[in-house]
Amino acid sequence: MQEQWSRLGRNDREFLVRHFLDDGLRKPAFVLTFLPAFLHNSSKNLSVGLHRAFLVLIELMEAVTSNGYLERSGHHILQVSLQELAEFTQVVENPRVFMAVPGHCSFAPKSGRLDVIVSAKHKERSGDLNWCDDPTHEMRVFMRRMERRVSMVNVELEKLQYRTSVGVFARE
Repeated sequence: MQEQWSRLGRNDREFLVRHFLDDGLRKPAFVLTFLPAFLHNSSKNLSVGLHRAFLVLIELMEAVTSNGYLERSGHHILQVSLQELAEFTQVVENPRVFMAVPGHCSFAPKSGRLDVIVSAKHKERSGDLNWCDDPTHEMRVFMRRMERRVSMVNVELEKLQYRTSVGVFARE
């Protein structure tokens, strides 16, 4: 697991750590139910692996955040059920189908809980070894990933700018 974790970019690791450390007391938090099953199935499926699982998890968490589900739930902690995703991860045979899953999911809010639902059409693709995503959808996913990276680069530049302005690097 450590090797797959280290393959993630620093910003992706920080994103996950930040969300995993949120406790629902100081900051609202997600509790990802079926996360162990999702990670276990990912590690056992050669078409998925933990690295891809982490990337998909980041995209899903960003979608939950950007759609305001936590705020609308009225709770400080929102359970997000990954049950269907864990089941899908066990049977998918094409890495492209797996990586496209965030764009083919919907969210079903239920009293303090949010279920991640993989579309029936996407489930049917789980065994299709020749499937490729719609280019416009692929471009949207790529753009979201790039936005996240650019945002993190901006944060790092601001930190560097601050440290430079307060003389952290001045050794003269």
